[in-house]
Amino acid sequence: MTEYIVESKSRLQLRAYAMTVREYLHLKNEKYFPITELLDVLAVIFDGFSYEIVEDNQLPVGTHADTDVRTGHIRIKESVYDGACNGNGRDRMTIAHELGHFFTLCFCGFKLERNFSREKVPAYRDPEWQAKCFAGELLIPAHLMKGYSVDCIVKECGVSYDAAKFQYKYINS
Repeated sequence: MTEYIVESKSRLQLRAYAMTVREYLHLKNEKYFPITELLDVLAVIFDGFSYEIVEDNQLPVGTHADTDVRTGHIRIKESVYDGACNGNGRDRMTIAHELGHFFTLCFCGFKLERNFSREKVPAYRDPEWQAKCFAGELLIPAHLMKGYSVDCIVKECGVSYDAAKFQYKYINS
């Protein structure tokens, strides 16, 4: 059961949010998005944003990063940050995912509420799905990657094979 639910957002709406970020940063036509550099830029642009790199043992096992939606503060494991700086696609996606939480819940203010029901939450109301979708749309721009192969998306966008394969089907459908 998903603990929290948010207001409905479609993939196309989240793609538009990701494009707005790219346009604001003058990165609309860049295939490789500078995700780690964005952290420092956001800390300057937004008073309500902060991040820190923490030792790996400071976050629970299985947690690579987290976002406090009340404060806009993101914590990233040192190994994940280092991996992202070195171009590791999975680590780049992890940071983009946390930025997805920041943009959707802190900056755009999507409504977040507890889910006390036992019913399955539709993906478009799941904050984890929304952050994952936003991350994919931010790092793999549909308008630039349509028609490209999965292998080319991996290389050009600096993402994992799994992420490229997942986005490929939404870009080319």
